[in-house]
Amino acid sequence: MNTYPPLHPTDADFAAIRRRGGFYVDKTGLFRNLLETDPGTMSSLPLTSRHQFMARPRRFGKTLLINTLEAWFQGLPPGHRANPEGVTAPLDGLPEGWTSPPWLWDGLDAADWHGTHGWHPVIRLDLSQLAGTDPAGTHAALRDYMEDTVWLWTDRSTPWTSAWTDSLLDSGPERILRNLIRHLGVAYGSRPVVLVDEYDAPITEHLGTDADPTPAVGALRRFFRVLKDDVGLLYGVFATGITRFARSHLFSAANNFVDISDEPRYGALCGFTEEETDRYLAPYREALADMEPRLAPPAIQTAWRNIYNGYRFSPLPSAPRVYNPFTLTNGVSRVLAEPDRCRQAADGTWPSVWSESGHPGLIARLAADTRQALPEGGAEDAPEVGLRSLTRPDYATLMLETGYYTWHGRRDDGKAHLNFPNLEVAESWTRDILGLGAHAPSLHETLIPELRACLLTGDVDGFARRLEIFYSGLAHQNLDSEACFRSVLQTLCLMITDDVHAEKSTWGGRSDLELGVGDRIYVMEVKHGGSAAEALRQIQDRPYGREHLPGNRQALAVGLAFRKDGDRGVHLDCRHRDLRTLLRERDSDTAADTKPSKGRF
Repeated sequence: MNTYPPLHPTDADFAAIRRRGGFYVDKTGLFRNLLETDPGTMSSLPLTSRHQFMARPRRFGKTLLINTLEAWFQGLPPGHRANPEGVTAPLDGLPEGWTSPPWLWDGLDAADWHGTHGWHPVIRLDLSQLAGTDPAGTHAALRDYMEDTVWLWTDRSTPWTSAWTDSLLDSGPERILRNLIRHLGVAYGSRPVVLVDEYDAPITEHLGTDADPTPAVGALRRFFRVLKDDVGLLYGVFATGITRFARSHLFSAANNFVDISDEPRYGALCGFTEEETDRYLAPYREALADMEPRLAPPAIQTAWRNIYNGYRFSPLPSAPRVYNPFTLTNGVSRVLAEPDRCRQAADGTWPSVWSESGHPGLIARLAADTRQALPEGGAEDAPEVGLRSLTRPDYATLMLETGYYTWHGRRDDGKAHLNFPNLEVAESWTRDILGLGAHAPSLHETLIPELRACLLTGDVDGFARRLEIFYSGLAHQNLDSEACFRSVLQTLCLMITDDVHAEKSTWGGRSDLELGVGDRIYVMEVKHGGSAAEALRQIQDRPYGREHLPGNRQALAVGLAFRKDGDRGVHLDCRHRDLRTLLRERDSDTAADTKPSKGRF
């Protein structure tokens, strides 16, 4: 019989997980860089980087990371439910009643060096608690939250007077935070650490809506400024969030934060690497194989890799690919618990829980706006770090930061580009965001392989026939403009190949789609209500795809014209020609038009 630690996809309590021997992938080895100290003779060595920030998509283990850091610096408070016996190991500066039980770190990389930093009180700020607040009420909500934080430390028997707390609670949130930092340092004789979880939650909740984020931005900017103006009172600050864009707005007054979001050495700080899943999840693969003989461990690992892996948070070649920890462990838990799901997994269908982690409302709102094109999936250059505007966010950057896109390339072909990280996210996009519903699961089983095979062999007519059948099965309300037809086609192409460029800018304008499949390049123009011949003429007149002509790959121009045909569904007219021939004819016609006439003057 297989034995393995209990999985806990929704539990981010580090102490509770360690106490009960739950599933935990050791990330403390990465703390050697994250919490590196400067050499010296002080009893508590100073951190090399005192203010650090990291962005990751939701459900990627950020809260567990914050919990782990909280336990690292301050251990467990008096009476903690995970340590009722009060077991503790020595820790420099540990106050009476607090504990640092050895079972927190036993068996981890940290076991040999935990305690290097000594004991520090931790002010933990979970701003997801403010996510539902109206922007105008952010200041008041922050004040209430900080009042609760003060009472939390009072309940821990922190030695301060009730007169002090009464006077403090009559002030604003930034003053409460500033004084809390000072008084904790005095009370315990150790500089506090501030951990901020979901720093951007009060802002991202309202982007893309009619709500004015200005009051929230102002309140948070004043609040976070305290973290800069600490005058050496803080030992360190670590902040996490979903997006990087709000950092330039909310931390503008605290501009001393080091952004480690795309540093390859921290690429696996949240998420599981291939090596980690191979090691830590081996007992679960064996258990699944015992439940269903068709689920051989190597086949299970391959399925996990295709469905849950693929996130890469930097375009640099050394950045690792990681699994989404929530969707992977949740999927494994469900298959282990239900024999029917186990049989489905053997048939190739694993649970898809990406959308259950909550796709950002902003992404859905922007996708619903048919004037907003699907972001460029073949970008070779990194998008700007941060968004230029909070009210008109950059869609491609949001797709990247919320986990719908990730970095590909820069290893074999020397180019970095964006695409869906895996099948789970691609299907979630088509099902939940584009509204394709029941069609999403079948895309990768039948349609995508068929479309890819057609493009690999140059069978454009076969490609168009399959597209026509697919579009005819979609709800008509999802196809009410040319942008809708184009967005669905772009999503399909992104599932077919990484080499996709949408709305590619050239001297002649913007081509709808350019994609490379095998030894062929396709330049596509989409029309709704127009003709395929018109689409081909646009490719020729502009001229799209000219930069592909010197290469060795065959280049094809494809004109696609969609129209709704009443009860018969969608009709697709397709015409295609060799791009070199098409553009050569244009050049010949242009030369003929500009040739001087022979005549008398």
